[in-house]
Amino acid sequence: MNKRNYNIFFHTHTVSGIVISVALYIIFFAGAFALIKDEITAWEKETPVQIEKAQEINYNRVIDSIKGRGYNLYGRDVRMIAPDAKQQLYVLLSPSQDSTIVNNPDKKYYFFLDAHEYHFSEYYDFYSIGELIYRLHFFSQVPVIGIYIAGFIAVFFLFAIVTGVLIHWKKIIQNFYVFRPKKKLKTIWTDAHTVLGMIGLPFQFVFAVTSCFLCLSALVLIPANYVFDNNQEKTIEALRPMAKTYPLENKKLDTIPDLNVFMEKTHSKWENFTPAQVYIRNYGAENMKFQVDGLLDPNQKFLGNGRTVYDVASQQLISEKNPFENDYLEDVELTIRRLHFGDFGGLPLKFIYFLMALITCFVIISGVLIWLEARNKKNISASQKLYNRKVGHIYLAICLGMYPITAFSFVVAKLLPRSLDPSRETILYCVYFLGWALVAGFFRFLRDNYKTNKYSLVSGGIIGLIIPLVNGLTSGNWFWKTFANAQYEIFCVDFFWILMGCTSLWIVTKLKRPVRNIAHSDLVTSRNIEIKETVDATTLQPTKTLKFMRTKTAILWLFLAIGFIVHHIYGLFSVYYNESVMIEGATGDVPINHHLWRVALEGLALLFFLFTLEIKKSWFRWTSFCWALIVGFFNVYHFIASLFYEASNISELLILALMVLASIFLAKSILAWNKEEIKTALQNQ
Repeated sequence: MNKRNYNIFFHTHTVSGIVISVALYIIFFAGAFALIKDEITAWEKETPVQIEKAQEINYNRVIDSIKGRGYNLYGRDVRMIAPDAKQQLYVLLSPSQDSTIVNNPDKKYYFFLDAHEYHFSEYYDFYSIGELIYRLHFFSQVPVIGIYIAGFIAVFFLFAIVTGVLIHWKKIIQNFYVFRPKKKLKTIWTDAHTVLGMIGLPFQFVFAVTSCFLCLSALVLIPANYVFDNNQEKTIEALRPMAKTYPLENKKLDTIPDLNVFMEKTHSKWENFTPAQVYIRNYGAENMKFQVDGLLDPNQKFLGNGRTVYDVASQQLISEKNPFENDYLEDVELTIRRLHFGDFGGLPLKFIYFLMALITCFVIISGVLIWLEARNKKNISASQKLYNRKVGHIYLAICLGMYPITAFSFVVAKLLPRSLDPSRETILYCVYFLGWALVAGFFRFLRDNYKTNKYSLVSGGIIGLIIPLVNGLTSGNWFWKTFANAQYEIFCVDFFWILMGCTSLWIVTKLKRPVRNIAHSDLVTSRNIEIKETVDATTLQPTKTLKFMRTKTAILWLFLAIGFIVHHIYGLFSVYYNESVMIEGATGDVPINHHLWRVALEGLALLFFLFTLEIKKSWFRWTSFCWALIVGFFNVYHFIASLFYEASNISELLILALMVLASIFLAKSILAWNKEEIKTALQNQ
């Protein structure tokens, strides 16, 4: 490779890695725990895991339980996903194709049924910390666009992997055996980045490719739609035969036959075939279908997906996919899913995936540290060095703060009494995300990457070792008992945390503070001298300028607060035109999280307006800048989401667009105000 191409690949590798680094770290760290999300839920619930018994489903009883909750099933498709470690059957009801029924025919429903007692529970009745972290893995907390953000990050990651291999290709073998811990920092990080990057390369490549497919499959379908003349039903039927639907025939079945018979017939067809999903199409209609999708034991056949479709009225098999015969399209999708989720090797494989995910986290961090050290040269100005160092502080604070707050959230999740199940999701969200913000803020203002690393490992390690103790004390499920009773799903959670805690504390004993070229305080002094030299005292009118900056910032905060209130009123505008004001499930009491949203948006904007007139300290300026950024991102997201869902509500879109504009002006105004305060302080010295 000539020098020009090498430089192109090197810089594109660096830029693509830096752009996605924080989000990619979150994806891999959360992804490590997402691998055992069902085991985490079982660990939290403390119920003995009996998966084999849970998989013996009585489908007649399932249907009776659903009807008993008042659902009109006629014309709907009922999808049921087999129980896992949670021992719950996930049920999804499609909208009914019969327009004459009045039980919310256009609405989808999803909920759980206990696999043993067939008790009904809403999806959010028991919100597990495992579910929270799993959804953080693909940014599900950002509605609509979160999964696409994760998908595009995967694309950038794939690009970084390919360019990384190209720039290391010539020395990829010899560099694999090179690690020089006594050299300068940049060399240490580069060696670690190369070696661990090589070790995790197959895993990272697989994850990048499979994530692109899973998160951006909607984009994959665009050219496929073109092939089928934009006929989406034909497209879906060709690409995903298991999702094939049937038009509803108006004639109803007099009686619904025994549904378990169809499952027994399917079981008798193939040995070691395990149902994964069951579909009941067009429930109650004459052309009602019972469909079973399942898999062979992975030890018998890696790509062994099979299917049976029975016509319920005639009880005849009308379609079959033999799991011992391969199908290109279905096998490609199954391969991608199995490689991504690692569900074909049991807990040992998940453990390997877990380690690979953590190694990737280290590779991501070391890549950023190389970038920082490469910009710590003598010919770089003090201002630029200080800026780079701040970027490093923020980056490490966000990334490394995840470890202790994740461990702490496990403790909180375990200690929450079941009486708080209705508020469990809100509590866990507050603990995890607010706690993460506080921890990250604390690490950021330590301004010391060594301490950030050390404190995160110590706190995360100690809390991690406390988790099995808390589990044993609260539930009696001591890890030696769960292991002896073959409750490996519960045991693995405690085991992971024991391993994580011990490893973290061992690493701390090996940490040594690196020698710095220049202290942070000296760098600030040098930066201030540079700024002072550029200040032209004759052109400044500090007092007048500062008053203008603060007033402008305060007005923009007030504009945002009024904007949130007006937006709330505009949201009710459609009530005048006969839209119902009753939110489904409303009980007359405003949920606490709705109060918190209004306090966070309207209340804090007014609070910052008031404080801006009275406080000018550095900590306040930076706090208000951070909150302005968060509110700005929220406003941008809200505007984009409204374009998708409320495109006809022109007045609401207008106020949202104005708030996006105000957020941009506000962030710029606070930065300018901060810069003016620093100049004025230097001038007065």
